[in-house]
Formats: sequence, structure tokens, C-alpha cells
Amino acid sequence: MTGAHARSFAFGMATVAVLSGCPVLALADAAPSFEPEAICRTAIASIMGRDPKMIRVTRVASDVLFLSYVRPIDNFVWDYRCKIAGNRVIWASEPGRWRDDPKDDKVLFEIGEAGKQLHIIEDHGDGSVTKESFERDQIR
Repeated sequence: MTGAHARSFAFGMATVAVLSGCPVLALADAAPSFEPEAICRTAIASIMGRDPKMIRVTRVASDVLFLSYVRPIDNFVWDYRCKIAGNRVIWASEPGRWRDDPKDDKVLFEIGEAGKQLHIIEDHGDGSVTKESFERDQIR
């Protein structure tokens, strides 16, 4: 995804958020935003307990990002798919099903600290929530 395309995508997401009254993304629009690639990389890293710098975008097809990382202990390659819907990150292992069933954990993101942090929130559906914050330099 080119920089211009990513900015257009981010602007489109922010516009939808503002028009729908979504306060999280409306706030994100006021702050420097993170590109969809950074959001997906960070979300997968958080879910899998990895460093976001390990996760690479290998391909983009429409609104779906294909990502992978190599597990250092055995060099096994793990592949995932990711797409963003509002402030929700929908992901799937590759091959595998999209985690968008009502019984699946919901993965959300917020941009905080005036655009300096990306928060990944996992709503586990049982009342528990996991929130991990990443500084911009942890993601690059």
C-alpha cells in the first residue's frame, strides 16, 4: 500500500467515524494517525505475544493485509490476514477463518497520547479485557 493510499484509507476511516459519531476514531482524527499496516502489525503482535517489528506486511489485496513473521526459535513462518472495520481489527490465520463471529474475542484499537501511542484492546467476551499500549517507535 502506498503512502498516499494509506493516508486516503485513514482519512476515509476517520470520516466514517466522525459521521457515525464514533468518539474513539473522531479523537484519532485529531491526532496523527497510524497507517493500517502499523495497526494490523501491532494487533497481530499483541495477540501472538510478539514484537511488532517482527511482523511484516507481505501483500495487500483490496482492504486485506497479509502478514507474516518468523518464529526465532525454529524459523517457522506464521501467516495471517488482517482488515480494519472502524476501530476493530478483524484477523485470521492463513489459512483459517476470520475472527468475526460474535463468540470470538473482539480486537479493537485506539490512538492515544496525541498520536504517539497505539492501544490494542482485546475484549475476551467473558468480561475480561486486555489492553496493551505501544509507543510509535516500538512499531516502526
